[in-house]
Amino acid sequence: MGDILLSIRGLKVYYYTLTGPVRAVDNVSMDVYKGDWVSVVGESGSGKSTLALAIMGLVPPPGRVVGGSIVLDGIDLTRLEREELRKIRGSMIGMVFQDPMTALDPLRKVGDQIADVYLEHGVTDDREEARMMAREALEAVGVPGDRVEYYPHQLSGGQRQRVLIAAAIALKPKLLIADEPTTALDVIVQAKIMDLIDELRRKMGMSVLLITHDIALAAERSDRIAVMYAGKLVEYGRVDEIVEDPLHPYTEALLASAPDLWGPREIKGIPGNPPDLRDPPTGCPFHPRCPLAKPVCREKEPRVTIINGRVVACHLHG
Repeated sequence: MGDILLSIRGLKVYYYTLTGPVRAVDNVSMDVYKGDWVSVVGESGSGKSTLALAIMGLVPPPGRVVGGSIVLDGIDLTRLEREELRKIRGSMIGMVFQDPMTALDPLRKVGDQIADVYLEHGVTDDREEARMMAREALEAVGVPGDRVEYYPHQLSGGQRQRVLIAAAIALKPKLLIADEPTTALDVIVQAKIMDLIDELRRKMGMSVLLITHDIALAAERSDRIAVMYAGKLVEYGRVDEIVEDPLHPYTEALLASAPDLWGPREIKGIPGNPPDLRDPPTGCPFHPRCPLAKPVCREKEPRVTIINGRVVACHLHG
């Protein structure tokens, strides 16, 4: 199974609003092993992106981590001061954000933005040397080195995403978090970006945590899949087990909603809507949409059960 790189235990991240706390991540526990590709899947509002931001120490106000631990290679990130976290970001954890046009400064050349990574972390104090490193970083992700002189708007969507990847891996982090990195890209460019991330993972020996709503993409790329619903981890396991024998009805519904390219199959939508996390339903949060719900599902929250190494939170497997 390998060594654990990232261990999350009992993580709670709440956003405090005038109408009550939004339990965006609620008592989530999971492990990411060294060299693994783990995909976190779920509908919008399931808590996937908040989980990623919590690992990075970037949860925006009015949100904050209110409980649990995030241990990366023996370091509990929840106990670090702001300056200590800033040093961790980039050196041990890299992150590729969803929209490169908002993640990149439109008024600065992309080479200068990548060079900032080397300057801020003390790799060099010479800007020209840092720009040469930025050129090499771009070439490493398949972008011509002369693009260091380009502004973001002069690049294609795929090239902008590669610039973000170059900045994220510049210091060879142990963990790369990619939050919906291909949302605005066509399927051909999407595949190339995913191939690039996988190639870099294997070459550098880093782990990848992919945040995505696309369970088909997750099934194609991942070693393990974590399924989130209403801020909770409802299933986690090896990709082959998740795809071939989903234990949680929500995981099964997600798989049924994805097209099958290898044969005819009816695509089924998931009825209803995700719950309001300020006032989630009693019992299992999925029970209002679950075709297998029993009275106990409405009354009692299911406990997390481990079955042959797989994690599931469902009364069907209590």
